[in-house]
Amino acid sequence: MKNTAILDRQTLIDITAQELGDLERVYEIAELNGLSLTDDLITGNAIMVPDADKSKINITRLFADKANAPASVDDNFISENENNEGIGYWIIENDFIIQ
Repeated sequence: MKNTAILDRQTLIDITAQELGDLERVYEIAELNGLSLTDDLITGNAIMVPDADKSKINITRLFADKANAPASVDDNFISENENNEGIGYWIIENDFIIQ
């Protein structure tokens, strides 16, 4: 087990891919750190990560270079759409289905 620093815009899924190379283990990291899958992570904080399987070493080597580190939070999507909720923004036949 080791501690890994959270990089800018990373999610638990990103860290799981980076450190374990196996997305199925995301629940293991969440439980180990007392987090939910949808929790926002704070850049620079450390998160505990279990040891990776030797069969996933090629994937973890790819992400060992921080230039390749996955970071999937889209700040533009959040800020543009956070207030656009509710019936005033729904479009008939798009996200407001009439039956």
